[in-house]
Amino acid sequence: MSSKEGSGGFRKRKHDNFAHGQRKDEKDNVNSSSSLMVSFKSFQLELDTRHDKYERLVKLSRDITIESKRTIFLLHRITSDPNGEEILNESEAKLEAVRQKIKQVAQELIGEDMYQFHRAISPGLQEYVEAVSFQYFIKTRSLISVQEINKQLIFTMEDKEEETNTPPSNPYDKQLCTWSLKTQASRLEGAAPSS
Repeated sequence: MSSKEGSGGFRKRKHDNFAHGQRKDEKDNVNSSSSLMVSFKSFQLELDTRHDKYERLVKLSRDITIESKRTIFLLHRITSDPNGEEILNESEAKLEAVRQKIKQVAQELIGEDMYQFHRAISPGLQEYVEAVSFQYFIKTRSLISVQEINKQLIFTMEDKEEETNTPPSNPYDKQLCTWSLKTQASRLEGAAPSS
């Protein structure tokens, strides 16, 4: 048996030779204001922020998925219900509520790399596209184009005016913020906000 092996044939690690208290003292001696620690703290904050955003997007995507599925189930009743127009109107209201959730997703993604969050939002958007396509087919007996879906996913809000509900002093001072999500075949694209 070699000198580095402990009981049971396991190899001892280098730090096993130090007393437990000595390693703790070394941790306490680390200067929390050193540039290395400051860098790690900023990395920790950035990763925590990104993780929190990812979780918010997953929750929004789940909500989008659920409401889109409910819309699809509602639209399936159109053949058995004599009041088809009422079902179409209800489905339009449900899809408008889903678009408001998608607007929240678009706002979360302003200035972000879309592909870092693709897995968080993709399931919800796929279900939304299915619901919109089904509704469009029922209405028109034709397929909806990708461009038409993308037009529905452009959101505009007047900067600051809508938040405060006060009319601007000069109507030309209004700034429009635009958020959008674009679907293309099997991938998702984000557009930067325009003002």
